[in-house]
Amino acid sequence: MKYVIMCGGNYKDFELPKAMSDIGGEWLVNRTIRQLRKYGASDICISSNDERFDACYVTRLEHTNSFVCEKGKSTGYWLDAFYPHFSDDTKVTFIFGDVVFTDDAIKTIVETQTDKNILFGTSAAKNEKHANWGEPFAYIVNDYKTFMDGVKAVKKLQDEGKTKRVAIVWELYRYLNGFDVNVQRVTDDTYICIDDGTMDIDAPFQIKQRNEEFS
Repeated sequence: MKYVIMCGGNYKDFELPKAMSDIGGEWLVNRTIRQLRKYGASDICISSNDERFDACYVTRLEHTNSFVCEKGKSTGYWLDAFYPHFSDDTKVTFIFGDVVFTDDAIKTIVETQTDKNILFGTSAAKNEKHANWGEPFAYIVNDYKTFMDGVKAVKKLQDEGKTKRVAIVWELYRYLNGFDVNVQRVTDDTYICIDDGTMDIDAPFQIKQRNEEFS
C-alpha cells in the first residue's frame, strides 16, 4: 500500500500551506509522516507542486493543479489538487494533509483491511440534516482506475453545472457509490467513522486551537 499525504491545495488565506502549520513544534505533514511510520506505513509520498515539501525527505509527486481558494471563494477543480497519476493497479491510501490526527485515527486507517474504496471521516456525514456533511480524513483506494474515472466524471458534472458547488471528495464519494452527488449519504461498507478529536484546519486561527487540543 502506498500512502499519499494530500498537500496540493492552494489556500491563499494562509501564510504557508496548511500542511506546514506548526503543530506541537513540527510541521503538520511531518507529524503525519511520523504517525504513519509508527503504525507500519513505509511507502509514504506527498502530493504537491510546492518544492518546500522536499524538506520532509519523502517522495514529492507533482500533478496538474487548477484549484485556488481565496477569501472563502474557490476556483478551478478541487479534485485536481491532490491526486497524482498512478497505474491502474496501484493501491493507495490518500491522507488529508490539513488534518491533525490522533495516533488511534492513523492506526485505524493503516490497519483497515479492505478490497473496497473506503472513505474515513466524522460520523456527521451520516446525518442528512448536518449542514457541513462531516469532515473527511482519508481515502483507501483499491481500484485506482475506477477512482480516477470518477474524478473525471465529477469534474464534468461540475463543468455542466450539475454540482451545487466546486466538487470535493464528498461529490466523488457519492458518484463512486452511485448516489446523487448533491445529496448527503454514506453507507457502512464504504465509510468508516472516526470521532476521537481528529479534525482538520479550515482557518488560520484554528492552528492555535489544534495545538491546544493536542498539547
